[in-house]
Amino acid sequence: MQEMSATEGIKAGYMQAAILAMVVVNIPLLLAVFVMGYGVHYGWWGLEVATHVKMGLVTTILTMLTHTTTMFYFMGTGSAIKEEVREEGLDLDYLRRARAFKGLFFYALFFGMLLIMAAAMLGGGAHSDLLRPVQEAGQSFLSRIHELLALLSLVINLYALVITPVYISRNNILLDEVMGADAKKAPVQMETSGG
Repeated sequence: MQEMSATEGIKAGYMQAAILAMVVVNIPLLLAVFVMGYGVHYGWWGLEVATHVKMGLVTTILTMLTHTTTMFYFMGTGSAIKEEVREEGLDLDYLRRARAFKGLFFYALFFGMLLIMAAAMLGGGAHSDLLRPVQEAGQSFLSRIHELLALLSLVINLYALVITPVYISRNNILLDEVMGADAKKAPVQMETSGG
């Protein structure tokens, strides 16, 4: 069993710290941009559409960066677990556990990215009146779709961001078990002689 070197531990710590820092910045930005959208629509605080669009673009980019960095980090640690299990002949339960807890988490990250991209693209067009101008009776159909996508995006992305530290912690526990000296070996298969 090879222990993780000091530099690998430091790199993993830096990556986790970077992900968690992006999460801490991203959550208030998502909430602020969402509230700003209603502020623009109802004329609160004298907000202009341009402010909401610019902040929405920055938030979209940061959310995408946070989720993709998180996914690549987990893919890298998953690969390390897979390699360690194969090289050291460890119990395959480690791989099943890694796949199981990452599955639901990756869906939240993936759909969070899709929804925020769709909300940003439709929002840019709806707010600049390029897609379909606002009717006299109120919001256009596309503005309502932007609002619905923004709401769904907010819920899914907040969920994904809030559970990120939980999954980083679970991943660390699994890595410690796999890389530890007392990792479970795969059960030895007894050969049976036929007839």
